[in-house]
Amino acid sequence: MSHPYFPISAHLPGYVPLEVDFAYILATVGTAAVAVYAAIWLISGYVVLVPTFYKDPPGTFLSDVWKEYAHADSRYATRDAFVISMEAITAFFDGPGCLFVVWGLLHRAPWRYTLLIIVSVAQIYGDVLYYATCYLEDFKHSRPEMRYFWIYFVVINAIWIVVPGYCIRHSWHAISRALHQSASKQKRR
Repeated sequence: MSHPYFPISAHLPGYVPLEVDFAYILATVGTAAVAVYAAIWLISGYVVLVPTFYKDPPGTFLSDVWKEYAHADSRYATRDAFVISMEAITAFFDGPGCLFVVWGLLHRAPWRYTLLIIVSVAQIYGDVLYYATCYLEDFKHSRPEMRYFWIYFVVINAIWIVVPGYCIRHSWHAISRALHQSASKQKRR
């Protein structure tokens, strides 16, 4: 049986054609993305709305998450004004913004890439300030162990630069392509 992949001459013995509708795949991936963003939104919002999370008994999952992360940055436990303000913006602006982006992508809304750039820039800006304030204070709020400093503080937070950076690049290309196509159509008239 032939396959739809390039090069057409590629040898794929036992190929079975895709029978799942693209809309189903897109809806499933979109739902998973919403679930991930909702979880992140909930976690970020929790540290803002529950200032005494560090007093909760073990077994309170979201408190336990923040107690563990506070090893990487104790400013969460001490209620540092910058960190809590940044988390509030993440939870109550970026979180809903991400949900709107997913909705816009699923429905091919004309504003989807613009909003994706706005939310992504907000994420990068917050993360750069987060790293910068730690650097300017000689990382005194972070434990030095590999798990806390390098994995939690550096790697996990770097995700909030890498992923939004990719989203900005993707959106830039999509907007540029649309403007180029629009300009080409106008020239033909």
